[in-house]
Amino acid sequence: MSNSHERDSEKVLMSEKITIVEIAKLANVSTATVSRIINNTGKVNSEKKKKVLELIEKYNYKPNMIAKALQSSKSSTVGFVVPHINSPFYAQIFYETELIAREEGYTLILCNSDSDKQHESSILNTLISTNVRAIVFMGGRLDDMESAKKYMRELEAIHEEIPVIAGVNVPGLECIQIFQEQEDSTKKLLEHLSGMGYRDVALLGGYFNIRTTEKRREEILENADNYGIKIRREIIDSDYSVEGGNIAMQEMLKCDKLPQAIICINDLVAIGVLSEANKNNLKVPGDIAIVGYDNLDISKFVYPGITTIASNYKAYARAIVDTIKNIEHTDLSARIAIPTELIIRGTTRV
Repeated sequence: MSNSHERDSEKVLMSEKITIVEIAKLANVSTATVSRIINNTGKVNSEKKKKVLELIEKYNYKPNMIAKALQSSKSSTVGFVVPHINSPFYAQIFYETELIAREEGYTLILCNSDSDKQHESSILNTLISTNVRAIVFMGGRLDDMESAKKYMRELEAIHEEIPVIAGVNVPGLECIQIFQEQEDSTKKLLEHLSGMGYRDVALLGGYFNIRTTEKRREEILENADNYGIKIRREIIDSDYSVEGGNIAMQEMLKCDKLPQAIICINDLVAIGVLSEANKNNLKVPGDIAIVGYDNLDISKFVYPGITTIASNYKAYARAIVDTIKNIEHTDLSARIAIPTELIIRGTTRV
């Protein structure tokens, strides 16, 4: 019975697309060793080489050909993984990073993971095969608080060979982390809302299992009392789009009494809320105030402009590139916090 089970397990393993990380784990060697064997570069112990080659043949592992073609650019090529390439937030971070990286002589490889963990692993496998200088990893499994531990361990295993720069503050994750510090700006926002007389405030947008969403909510909830603000217990979840904000605001409008202000999870959601408020003849900020996060370009062009906690994209990008540039001298468990800023616009200012 057990032999049959083992054969079934092996069939499942062999039917899946194995990665260079998994080959390395099975052979009890580093990913760099597997890469050297595949590309026939450098000296490798003959027994280890035999074991790796046997595993490659057994699981029909095929290294990415595009990746192999890129090997010559090892020292100046950097992988940049984002969860959604169409997100204005990630697009802006990549854009600013690419501008600075180009000036410093680095080429970024932009990869869209769609927040699919298996696809993330496939992307990481490809980037490992290219021998990139570093991998910048944004969102995805880092943001998912329900991610299986194996996905974090995969990043840590890669980090032992190729530096991984995580764009989310993940407690306990052993790699370089560069993230936004928003608590000070949150306190300034609460002070501003309190000063404008907004005491009944609701939170809207995002999902409870997303790390950055939970962090923002926690910071607001932990500090609101200090400014005489009551945060409504009911939080309306939505996705992170304009449409998500639009739909969530429709739910909010069903309340017996509207809050005085709504703090949205990001600017896109805030714009959706603003649109729905306008459709229902609500004056902003007269009848209801609206706040967002990120300071996307569009937030200053809608009317009234969105009050927002602004990401410092240029500082974020500079920190990423400086870390890549000085990677040999960087603490590989470094935590770098990028300050944010409160920008007050028409949605909270009468």
